Amino acid sequence: MNVEDIILDGSAARGMARLRPFLNRRYCRDAAAAILDIPKKTERPAAIVTTGFYVRGFSETDGPPGAYFLYRALQRIGFAVKMITDEITSTLFSGVIPSVDVVSVPLAVSDEKALSGQVCGSDVPSLLCSVERCGRMRDGAYRDMRGNDISAFTAPIDALFLEPPDGSLTLGIGDGGNEIGMGTLWEVIGRELAVEPCVVPVDYLILAEVSNWGAYGLIRCLEAQSGISCLPTAREITRFLESIVKKGARDGITGRQELSVDGHPIAKGLEVCHALASASCD
Repeated sequence: MNVEDIILDGSAARGMARLRPFLNRRYCRDAAAAILDIPKKTERPAAIVTTGFYVRGFSETDGPPGAYFLYRALQRIGFAVKMITDEITSTLFSGVIPSVDVVSVPLAVSDEKALSGQVCGSDVPSLLCSVERCGRMRDGAYRDMRGNDISAFTAPIDALFLEPPDGSLTLGIGDGGNEIGMGTLWEVIGRELAVEPCVVPVDYLILAEVSNWGAYGLIRCLEAQSGISCLPTAREITRFLESIVKKGARDGITGRQELSVDGHPIAKGLEVCHALASASCD
């Protein structure tokens, strides 16, 4: 099986597999190739990774693991990386990412156009990646999969993707339709899944049954194409998930503080990552 087949396994429930025909079928491979082309243009390009989805007062367990391991993979292949998140999610990275590399965006931002300068400073990013981060809908609101308005608990980090720096590459990973990047297929999602999607587009969209799996699929392709070991081990994934659950992270489907992601037990995520280790990226 190839990477895309593995990360879409079981996606009938949310319909992500139905959207695959509207993208290049090897979208993980293509995204990895585009990312690896960036370091050829500058010695140590800057990149940002964002994540964090509000669930009952906390961040959900889908997103932060994939974002953390993508942050680490990008570092290994030569990027200077910062994790951009919000006040609710930033604590999940305490102790695993140097505090200087974690930028917490306030829930209320007075000037979205100035956000890029405030977040990135002089390090203009060549790459912007989102892993399971809620993006705004057509009316400007942020909503969860149940249609609940979570705007009061969602920092407008998606503004960075609406007006990215000239020449930068944008990438979004999602599994439901309301995440940054799904605006790439806005009309298709509305028609095929009958849900109101996020309107924020990206250059490369990665669809998955679980967004963490999408990040692992991208990492696998980065590893295969660069020859640099990047894919996390089962022990690393387990330890990170355990750490964020202890800090309050919750399953986005069950709403419970437990070692599961979108209703899938931790064993399923480890099984996916094991399968990815030998998956085709050709």
